[in-house]
Parts: sequence; C-alpha cells; structure tokens
Amino acid sequence: MHTKKLLVLLASGLLVVTAAEAREGFGFSKKAALMNRTKPPALNLAARRIVVEAGSDRSKESEDAKALKRLIEEMILNGRGSLAAGDKPEMTIVVALDRLDAHETWETKTESEYKKIGEKQVWDDKKKKYKTEDVYGNVNVTKNVKVLDAALSGTFDIEDKKGKIIDSGSLNETLKEKFEEGRSAPSPAKVEETLMQRAATAVASRIVPTTDRVSVLLPRASFESLVPLAEMNAWDRYLAGVEAIAPKSDARQEAFRQYALGVAKEGLAYASEDRGRALELLTAAVKHYETAAISNPGEKLFAQSYTSILSTGTSAAPLSRATASLTAFEAWTAGGGKKTSTTSTAAAKGKNSLDNTRLIEMAKAGLTDENLILAIDAADTAEFDTTPDGLIALARGGVSRSVIAHMQKRKK
Repeated sequence: MHTKKLLVLLASGLLVVTAAEAREGFGFSKKAALMNRTKPPALNLAARRIVVEAGSDRSKESEDAKALKRLIEEMILNGRGSLAAGDKPEMTIVVALDRLDAHETWETKTESEYKKIGEKQVWDDKKKKYKTEDVYGNVNVTKNVKVLDAALSGTFDIEDKKGKIIDSGSLNETLKEKFEEGRSAPSPAKVEETLMQRAATAVASRIVPTTDRVSVLLPRASFESLVPLAEMNAWDRYLAGVEAIAPKSDARQEAFRQYALGVAKEGLAYASEDRGRALELLTAAVKHYETAAISNPGEKLFAQSYTSILSTGTSAAPLSRATASLTAFEAWTAGGGKKTSTTSTAAAKGKNSLDNTRLIEMAKAGLTDENLILAIDAADTAEFDTTPDGLIALARGGVSRSVIAHMQKRKK
C-alpha cells in the first residue's frame, strides 16, 4: 500500500484494527506494579512477649544499635507479635552491631559516544546547489561518577525464656552503587538507614511475617485500563477486570490473560489473612503462570525476572517467585499458629500435581532448571516415572540431568 493511500485511509477512518486483531503483549514501554509480598517467618514460633536488646562494643555504633532495636520492635509489632511489658519475656533477641558506615567518593570514566562532530557541504544534484549536512563520529567523553559504598555487620541470637539459644545468625548488609554525575544519588545517611531496615528485617523475619515489595510486570493491550488498579495493589478489582475479559481463541494471546490472572491471584494471596485461602490462591497463581509460559514459549518475559530500583525484595521470575511463596506458606501453615479455614486448606491441597509429561512441557516452554526444581518441591503429589524408559523420555524431552536427579530424590 502506497504511503499516500495509507494516509488517506487513516484520515478517513477506513483503516481500522479490530479488537480481535489486536495483539496482546507488554508493550515497548513496560508497565510494572510494586506488589506487597508477605513473607512467612523462617521459624514457626509463637512470637509473644519478646524483648529486644541491642548494643555495640564501639561507641560510634551505640546510637545506631538503639535505632536498630526500635526498628526490630516495630517490625515485630507489624507482624502481629507482642513485646514483653514486664521482666519475664518468653523470647529475647540479642543484637550486637559491629559496624555501620557509608561514604562517597568520586571517580572518572571515559566513554566513546557517537555524536555530531561537525558539518560538511554536499552537492544536491536535484536542486543544483550545495546543502549543509551534519557529520557524526565517535568521541571520547570523560564523565564524573559518584560512588556510594556502605556496610553493616553484626550478629544476633534468639533465646527462649530459659536463656537457651534457639536461633542465631550474622548480619552482613552491603551496598555499592555508582551514579553518573551524582544524579539521583542518596545521601550516606539515607544509605545507612536502608541498611538498618534490611538488618531489622533479617532479624524480625525469623519469627514474624514481613513484607517486601517486588516489581511485577503488567500486560498491556486488553489490560491497559486495569494497570492503575495493579499499581494501587487493588488486586481484587484487578482480578475482576481480568476475569471480565473473554478468553482468547489463540493460545498465544490467551497466555497474557493467564499471566494477568496469575498476577492478580498472587497479589490477593499476600493480602489474605487466612493462610488456607492464601495457599489456594498461590496454587492457582502457579498454574496460571505455568499455562502462560507453556502456551506462549516465545514470550521470554513470562519466564524472566523484572527488576525495579524501587523493589525491596529479591527479583525472580513469576513462576519461580510464586512457587517459592507457595512452599513457604505451606511450611508456615503446617507449623501451626493462627488457625486457618479447613475447607480452604483442603481445597488448596491436591491441586498441584506433577508428572513426567508436565515437566517436559515446562522444559520445552523455556523455563529454567531453577523453576522446574522449585515446581517439583512445591508439588502436592509427584507421580514420576524414573524407570530407564522414563528417564530416556525425559532426556529427549529437554529435561536436564540436574532436574532429573531432583525428580529421583523427590520420589524416594
């Protein structure tokens, strides 16, 4: 179609792309939401009547130790634990802060940039005269870079009411970032505050649930109008909006709807106070992510992590992230604590089953070995065929040796 004819059709409104022809996707300009992710405690302990003690052998860090103590106490209360009001705690957390410092330095770097370096006169044979054209080339440019370097180190012990150590660990938080021309660089004090938050989370997360923020990539096209709901973490309304969109007949296009369903249900799971309901939603989210990756293996963003400078949690691919959360919530629920709905817990069980065929499908969809191993660990039931014929079929189907070995361990 000639350019002029195309412009005429566009202007007259005769050239229309129908909704059925529109392609789903993430778009050239990616949209992401910061999902508030609930992380179950590492230890299944009743976090009641806790005393936090923090100090340092170095006078410089003594005030910082007091600030760290307050942060840990706030996180315990936010995680629905309780602090001891008297002198008979059921649990004592002892923190020793060894070091906290941050400093900034400057360095220079030289880069090659392609830019305008001059002009030249070129004969225009059509107009029969000279015209001026820009000349471009590679030029070495020296830039100043601000380097922020910070570190926090220390240890912690968690003791029961008899003074017996039931858990311990080290604190080792570091940060090193570079900012070209110092743009957007935080102050050293702000960086120290960030490390303190990380250290407090590391301690509190041993006994109470904590929350971090992870970047979740959002599909566009049919789901564009729902993006603000995801950005507000209004996952119930986001889910209702996605479910109102009719399924696509093309499996590759439907994959984006399945992915959006997975995002919505994962977000709802973290917001739920009923662990059984959270398990049910996470199980469903894992299924949706798996379906999306299998239905459209050409879309690499289904199986890759997406990072943002505003994230506070570690980055992971959607299926890997949801599967790890499912495993953690299962352990948390099994360990007791707050009672959950028997009906919803039972409904969550038995829905996540794996066999050789399913793993081969996941491998062909381009999922990483890490994703497959996490899926094996999170499966409620694993019906693996590890006979010689079964192993041959797995290898021919693209399942790696390390994953096959993990399957054999799970079956024992």
